[in-house]
Amino acid sequence: MSYLRGMVVQLNTGLGRHSGTDDPIYVGVDGTGGGREFPLDVRGFDDFERRSRVKYCLGEVWESDAAAGAKSPSKSRGDWNDPALFYIEFEKIDRLYLRKHAGRRRADDDAYELDEVEVTLYGEPPKKRAFRCGTAIWLGIEYGMQVWIPEVEPGALTPSLRT
Repeated sequence: MSYLRGMVVQLNTGLGRHSGTDDPIYVGVDGTGGGREFPLDVRGFDDFERRSRVKYCLGEVWESDAAAGAKSPSKSRGDWNDPALFYIEFEKIDRLYLRKHAGRRRADDDAYELDEVEVTLYGEPPKKRAFRCGTAIWLGIEYGMQVWIPEVEPGALTPSLRT
C-alpha cells in the first residue's frame, strides 16, 4: 500500500479584467482510501491575481525539476499542509478538485477565473499521477464553487503550463 506523499499544483489565473480573487482557494483529493483539502496560499504573496501563473509544492516531491520555482503554501500550526501526514491511499484517489471559498452573500463573493490547472500527485518513487483542466472556468457563488479535474497520462501534461 502506497500513500500520497506530495503534490505540485500549477495554477493559472485568467486574463479578464476581474479574473483574480482575494478569496481562499483549496485543492482537494478524495477517494475510498481517504481524502483531504489543502489551502493554496502563500503568506505575503498575492496568489490569485489576474494573469498570474503560480506553482505550489506541498509535501514530498521526489522530482526536483517539477518542484523548481514552486512556492510553499503557508503553514499554520506547524506543518499541517503536508499531504504525507494524512495517510491517503495513493492508488485509491479517484477525485481531485479545486474549490474557491466565498462569503454567504453574493456581495461577499470575489469571483475567480481559472484559466488552467495542472496537479501532479506523488506517492513513493516512481509513482505519480497527473490531473489537468485546460478549459477556462469561473468559480463563484453564481457559477459554482468547485471544479473536478480529470486524470490524464503524466506524459500528456501541457508544456504551456510549466513555468
